[in-house]
Amino acid sequence: MFQRVGYETTCVVTSDEAQEQLRVGAFDLLLLDVFVESHNTLDDLQGYRDLAPHVPVAIMTAGQLDNPDASAESLNKARRARVNFLLPKPFYFDDVKQICGDVDTYWSHIDASKQAVAS
Repeated sequence: MFQRVGYETTCVVTSDEAQEQLRVGAFDLLLLDVFVESHNTLDDLQGYRDLAPHVPVAIMTAGQLDNPDASAESLNKARRARVNFLLPKPFYFDDVKQICGDVDTYWSHIDASKQAVAS
């Protein structure tokens, strides 16, 4: 869905891979799935922010089969951690399109403020 909006995507399956990508590349948005195998990526959120301090974060989750409250708990934890976007599954193309528009606006304001400071 993000590619359909025009974003180039990089997919990783572990926290270590994600952190390595953040060390070597620049990203406009960090999209994290909360539950990857038995690990909760929200536990690593500060590490991601340290590696990409100004990059907006989107959190997506569907929960866990053995814990019906896990999805709500995770989304609330993400909200309290001040992530930029919440994407409860299933989400739709319009949701992704809206987030990408918000991210584009965010970066255009960042770029404009850099130009104003540089002037």
